[in-house]
Amino acid sequence: MKHFILTLIFTFLTTILIAQVARESDEKVISDLMERLIETNETVYDFTDLQEQLEQYNKNKLNLNTATLEQLQRLFFLDDAQISAIISHRQRFGNFISLYELQTIVALDDQTIYYLTYFTTVDEIWQQNQTTFIQKIKKGKHEITALYDTDYEPRAGYNPTLKEQGKSYYMGNQERYVLRYRFSFSNQLSFGYAAETDQGEPFLWDNTTKGFDFHSIHFYYRPTKTIINTIALGDYQINIGQGLTFASGLAARKSAMVLNVRRSYLPIRPYRSLNETGFLRGAAVQLGKKKWQLLVFGSRKNLSTNYSNQDTTYEEGYFSSLGVTGLHRTATERSKSNEVIQNIAGANAQWKHSNGHIGITHVQTNYNVPFISGNAPYQLYNFSGKQLNNSGIDYKWQWRNMSLFGEFSFSSNNAQAFTSGLAISLDPKLDIMLLYRNFSVDYQTTYSNPFSEYNDSRNEKGIYSGISLRFNRKWALVSYADFYQSEWIRYLINAPSRGVDVLSELQYAPSRNAQLYLRARHETKTKNQSNNTDKINTTSNESRTIFRFQAQYKLSLSLNLKSRIENITYTNEVNTPKNGTLIFQDLTWALPRKKLEITTRVAYFSIEDYNARIYATETDVLYQYALPMYQNSGIRYYFVARYMVNRNLEFRIKVSQTTYSNVNEISGGLEKIEGNKLTDIRLQVRWLIN
Repeated sequence: MKHFILTLIFTFLTTILIAQVARESDEKVISDLMERLIETNETVYDFTDLQEQLEQYNKNKLNLNTATLEQLQRLFFLDDAQISAIISHRQRFGNFISLYELQTIVALDDQTIYYLTYFTTVDEIWQQNQTTFIQKIKKGKHEITALYDTDYEPRAGYNPTLKEQGKSYYMGNQERYVLRYRFSFSNQLSFGYAAETDQGEPFLWDNTTKGFDFHSIHFYYRPTKTIINTIALGDYQINIGQGLTFASGLAARKSAMVLNVRRSYLPIRPYRSLNETGFLRGAAVQLGKKKWQLLVFGSRKNLSTNYSNQDTTYEEGYFSSLGVTGLHRTATERSKSNEVIQNIAGANAQWKHSNGHIGITHVQTNYNVPFISGNAPYQLYNFSGKQLNNSGIDYKWQWRNMSLFGEFSFSSNNAQAFTSGLAISLDPKLDIMLLYRNFSVDYQTTYSNPFSEYNDSRNEKGIYSGISLRFNRKWALVSYADFYQSEWIRYLINAPSRGVDVLSELQYAPSRNAQLYLRARHETKTKNQSNNTDKINTTSNESRTIFRFQAQYKLSLSLNLKSRIENITYTNEVNTPKNGTLIFQDLTWALPRKKLEITTRVAYFSIEDYNARIYATETDVLYQYALPMYQNSGIRYYFVARYMVNRNLEFRIKVSQTTYSNVNEISGGLEKIEGNKLTDIRLQVRWLIN
C-alpha cells in the first residue's frame, strides 16, 4: 500500500509540469507508436515484425512532395482525412518547403505533425534512384547485432536429475542467443541473415540442427526504371488486400487509433523477424507497367508438426496440428519433425488508379501429407486434406472526403468471406470509420489477418464503428464500438455466441511535450462457465471494464517521464467480481549527444484473478519487443541502458525483475521457479559498417 500511495502522489504531481520543446530519440517515438497500436491486444505475439516496419519507415523517410495516396496510407497514424489534406495542400500550394508547413493544415494535430517529422521529409532524394545495383552495394550500410538473454533464477526443466530419472527435461541451457547481419541501401536493397536459439534449446550440429535452432536468410530488391518493381528471395511476407484471402504478416487490431482498421501494407516485404511461423520461403516478384501490376510468389518450407505414420488409414502419414511456438527444448518438442512440406503458389493482378485500385488473387496451398482435423465439435468445419485454394477480389477507392475498401474471398470448399469499410471525413476535425465483416463458418485459409475479433478468419459477423473528434489542437475524443457474433461454437465457447467491445478516450496535449489521456473500455462476450460442474458445459456472459489514466511529458532535452494508473474489473454470472490494478512510473534520461541513455520503470500491481490480468508494453533492447502480463501481486522494475562508444558501435543492457508478494513459486511444470522472484538479463552489441 505504501508503494501504491507514493506512486499515486508522484503521478499526479508530475502531470502539471510544463516542459520546454524537446525531441525524443527515434526509438522512443517508434516504441510509443507501437504501444498505441497494440496496447489493447491480449494475445502474445512476436511484434518485432511490426516494429521493424516502423524502423524501416524511419530510416527511409517518405518524401511528402512525391508521396502517393497508397504510400501515405502505410503510415498508419494518418487517417484518410489527414492524407487527403496533405495531398490537397500540395496540389494547391505546390511542394512543401519545410515540414513546419504542416502546421498550416487544419486536419493535422500537433501530435500527428510530431510523428510526421520522424517518418517523412521534404528533401530531394532523387539521387538514390539514379544509382546502379553495384553503386547501391558500395554505398549501403552493414549492421551486425548479437544478443544474449538469460533468466537468473533456475527453472525446473534444467535440473540434471530429470534426465537421469528418464523424465522430460530441457536439452539446452537457460540462455537465448541471437545473431543478425543486415545490409541495406535506402528502402531499395536489403539482404541479411538471422539466427536464434531459444532458452532450453540445444546448440547442436547434426542432420536436423545446424548450430542455431532457427535460421533465416532474405534478399530484397526494388529496381528503378524497369518493369520489375520488387524481387524477394529467401524468407519474405506477402500481404494482399485486406488480409482476407492471403496475408502472412501480423496486422493491427482494435486500438485507440480507432480509424486504423484498413490494411495498407507493402504487398512484398523482406522477413527480418525471428518468429518461426508466419512467413514464406522461396521467391516473389512484382511487375508493373502503367496502371497494371502483377504479383507472383512461391514458397516451399518444412513445418514443425505432430506428424505421425502410425495410422494404417494414411499410408503416407498425416498431421493434425502445427507448431506455432517455435520451441524445440524437450524430446517431445524436438520430435515434431520437419517431415511435412508446405508448398504455396499464388498471384495477384491489380489495376491501379491515382484514387485507388482493384485486384484479383488466387493462392493454392499443398501439403505432402494430409492434414486431419480433430473431431471436437468446434473443429467440425476446419480444413482437412492436402490441398486448399483461395480466391478473392479486393478494392480500395478514395473520392473526395470518403474512402471505400474491402475484400471478397472464396475457399475451395465453396465457403465465402467478406469485409468492407467506409471512412468518411465529415469535417477537418471529425472522422468516422465503419466496417462490416462476414466470415462464414466453414471459410478456410492458410494465412490471413483481416480486421476481426478472433484470429481464425471464420465463423464471425461484426460491425465496427470508430469516431475521431478533434476539438482543437489540444483536445480530442476518440471512440469505437464493435458488435460481433459467431453462429457456431468455438474453442471454450460451447454455443453460438456474441460480444460487444466499446472504448472511449479523451486526449489532452497542453503542449507538444506533454500528452495526457483518460480511457474507458468495456467488453462483454460469451464464454463457458469456469466452475460449471455439469458434464456438458454451459455458457454465460463475462465482462471486463477498464479505466486508464496516462500522462507523458518531456521535461527537457534529456529527461522524459511517463505515468500510468490502470484498473480492470472482471465479472461473470457465476463468480464474484475480480479486480486488477497496475500503477507504474517511467523515466528516460539521456546524456547530451545521446552517448548514454537510460530508461527505467517501477510498477506496482495487484491482480485478484487471471481474468483481471493487465498487459503493458516495455522498452527493450533493439529488435526486441516486450509485452509482459501482470498477474498476482507485487512489484516489477526494469532498466534499459544504451551506450554508444562511437557512431558505429553501441552496447545495450536490460535487467528486469518481478517480485511477487503472494506466491512462493512461479509457473509450473518444467517452467517452475522456486521462490517469488523472476529476473531476466539481456545484453546486446551492435556494430555498423558504412
